[in-house]
Amino acid sequence: MIIVHIKMSINHFFNKSIIIKRLETTSGYKKNFVSTGTIDMHLQKITEEADFQAFGVLGATHKAWCDVNDDVQEGDKVTDPDGNNYKVVGTNKQDFGHNVHLEVILKRYND
Repeated sequence: MIIVHIKMSINHFFNKSIIIKRLETTSGYKKNFVSTGTIDMHLQKITEEADFQAFGVLGATHKAWCDVNDDVQEGDKVTDPDGNNYKVVGTNKQDFGHNVHLEVILKRYND
């Protein structure tokens, strides 16, 4: 008997195409946030009590899930299609088992 382990994707849950921006040197000592690309993800408010306790010190307001290979890093800015802006305050790579994904913890802010 051959057992095949399949890593499943969560891409059927993705509900937003978001723009990722990262702080980069633009010239000399000047730095600006520069768009690194657009990715699809599932984005939702943090509503569970356990999540508030775990991420409350960071001021996190939202969680998102995207492809495990997407390049999202702490400190990046995220903009959703509705014009809402978020700062990435943490990431957690779930690259084992079923439903492999990257969990992204976000803090919503106003520009």
